[in-house]
Amino acid sequence: MKKFLLGAVALILLLLIGGVAYLYLSLNTLVKKAVETVGPAITRTDVTLASANLSPLSGSGKLSGFVVGNPKGYSAPYALRLGSISLSVDKETLLKDPIVVNSIVIRDPQLALIGTPGGTNLQEIMRNIKSYGASKEKSAIPSPSASPSGKNSDSKKFIVKSVVISGAKVDVVLGAFGQSVNQALTLPEIQLQNLGSDGKGLSASQISEQIFTPLINAAIDEGIKAATKQGLIQLQQNGNQQLGNFLKGLFK
Repeated sequence: MKKFLLGAVALILLLLIGGVAYLYLSLNTLVKKAVETVGPAITRTDVTLASANLSPLSGSGKLSGFVVGNPKGYSAPYALRLGSISLSVDKETLLKDPIVVNSIVIRDPQLALIGTPGGTNLQEIMRNIKSYGASKEKSAIPSPSASPSGKNSDSKKFIVKSVVISGAKVDVVLGAFGQSVNQALTLPEIQLQNLGSDGKGLSASQISEQIFTPLINAAIDEGIKAATKQGLIQLQQNGNQQLGNFLKGLFK
């Protein structure tokens, strides 16, 4: 009987260890799938994630190879490529709503700001993100990312205590009417605090909007500075009305 009990305990421990290992591996797979399913619905572009390495036991983890593609009409291979994303989650809130994220640290993101007479790729992505968030507030109709139960995967709420974006660079490619700007520029560090903490939390799309907006605005500001230095805006001031209209559309 004693041997039987010992064997049963060993079997239970083995199953528990196997269950924890399965949960750990499944979590990373589920996160990757969620990013690549919900992301395109939010940005209306291709979104890929190379890998997720998250620990439900510690509440910490890292995402690698997060890439947002360009809208139709822009030929560059990506609009936004994040070097690495480190996360720290309050593990006591993982099964609650909202989930509390202690910190998000984004290192070495790379942006591509492509300007045409019709506008820029980054502005179009931001419009898509804002449109998605607005549609979720106004409509209860499930999106393509809704679960079989009818609940939308973007309905989960989050509070993010701290966001730091460092080492960001932007490749600025602007061109019209025979004039062009092509530069690689460095962006200042961005720090955000207490996103969603003044209410019941924010959805994934709302968090994305609040993180991406200052990053994209910083890239556009640097694009304006580059255009000024290389003479595009001077041409506008010298009476080129067509170019002036282009610049108004480009940086609105």
